[in-house]
Amino acid sequence: MSPFAAVALALALCAPVAAQEPAAPRSAAAPVAAREQEREPPAAAPDVRAALAGAIEWLVHNQSPDGSWGSHHSPRPIEVLASVPGSQEAFRVATTALVTTALQECPLSGDDGLAAAGRGIDYLLGAYDVKRQSGLEHYNVWSFGYVLQCFGERLLARPDDRRAGEMRAACRRLIGKLDTYQTLDGGWGYLSFDVPTFKPSDTSMSFTTATILVGLERARRAGIAVPEPLLARALDHLKRSRLPDGAFLYGEYLKYSPRHGINQRKGSACRNPQCHWALDLHGEEPPSADTFVESLRDLLVRHAGFQRAAVRRPIPHESWYSISGYFYLYGHAYAACVLETLSEEQQEPLWPLLVEGVMYCRQPDGSFWDYPLYSYHKPYGTGFAVIALTRALEHE
Repeated sequence: MSPFAAVALALALCAPVAAQEPAAPRSAAAPVAAREQEREPPAAAPDVRAALAGAIEWLVHNQSPDGSWGSHHSPRPIEVLASVPGSQEAFRVATTALVTTALQECPLSGDDGLAAAGRGIDYLLGAYDVKRQSGLEHYNVWSFGYVLQCFGERLLARPDDRRAGEMRAACRRLIGKLDTYQTLDGGWGYLSFDVPTFKPSDTSMSFTTATILVGLERARRAGIAVPEPLLARALDHLKRSRLPDGAFLYGEYLKYSPRHGINQRKGSACRNPQCHWALDLHGEEPPSADTFVESLRDLLVRHAGFQRAAVRRPIPHESWYSISGYFYLYGHAYAACVLETLSEEQQEPLWPLLVEGVMYCRQPDGSFWDYPLYSYHKPYGTGFAVIALTRALEHE
C-alpha cells in the first residue's frame, strides 16, 4: 500500500458519518436481539463485586511507570487517524483522566487502586495542557473534558488535597482552551475535514459536547468560574441537536438528514442518556423522568442488540445504523449515571440489564473493551465499566 493510500484509508476510518445510509454488513443478518422486543433481566445476576475487583486489579497492574494508561502501540495493520505527538497525547491524557475518575470513586479500589489514582493525577498535572495536532485533528478537546471531570470530582471529594491549587489552576487553563477550541456552531468536535481554521469551524458533535459539559459542571461545582457565554453556546448547540423523538443528531453537519440511520433512536441510543443528562445538569429544559426512562430503555431493552452488533468491529460506523463499537461502554457508563437519578421503582428493572450489557465486554483477564484503538481500548473500556458497575453495586 502506498503512503498516499494509507493516509486515505486512515482518513476514511475516522471520518464523520457520511450523509447517506450505509449498506448493512454483508456478513451478518439482522441480529435477533436487535428487534424491537422486550428483554427480561438475566436469570442469574453477574457478580458485580468480582467484576469490579478484577477490573481494578487489571488497571493497577497495567498503569505505566509515569502514571498514565494506554499507548500508541497497536497490533493492527491499520488504525484510525491519530498523528503524533498531539493526537496520541490527547488519547493518553483522556484515557488516564477517565481511569483516574473511575478508581477514585469506586469503594472497592482499595489502597492499591487509590494509590494508582494518585499517580494518575500527578501525571495529569504534568500533561493536561495537550496541544492540537493540526487544524484537521483536535482530539485534545476529549482530554480537556475528562480532565475537568477528574479534577472537579477530586476537588469536590477531597478539597484538602495537597494538589488542590494545581488542579484549580489546571481547570482554569483548560476552560480557557475550550473557549479557543469551541466550534463556531457552539459545541465541540474533534475533526475538521472541510476548512481547518484556528477556531474550529467545521462541526460540533453532540456527544463530545455533552461530555465536555459534564466536565464543566463538575469544575463549576468545585468553585471554578466558567464563562456564561461559553456555556450558553454549548447548551444551545445541544438543544438544537435534540430531535422531536428524543434522539440527538450525531453532529450538526447532519441536521438536514435527521432520519439518517445514526440519527434515529436505534443509532443514537448510546448517546441519548448522556446528552439529556448534560442538559439536565446545567438546568436547561430538564427532561422528565419518563424521557430518561425511554432513553435508557432504548439502550438496554429495545435496541440493545444493535448496540452489541457493533462491539469489536474494527472499522468505525460499519455496523447497523452506522453505530461504532466505541460508543458502547461510553453509553453504558453514562446510562448508569442517569439511572441512579431515577426513583427506586424506575431503577429496579433496569439495573440488571445495564450490568448484563457491561458484562458483555468483560475479558478473561479482568479488563473490558468494545473497540480496538491502539492500546487505549482496554484502559478506557475498563474505566467506563468501573464507573457503571460502581453505581450498580448497591443494586446487586
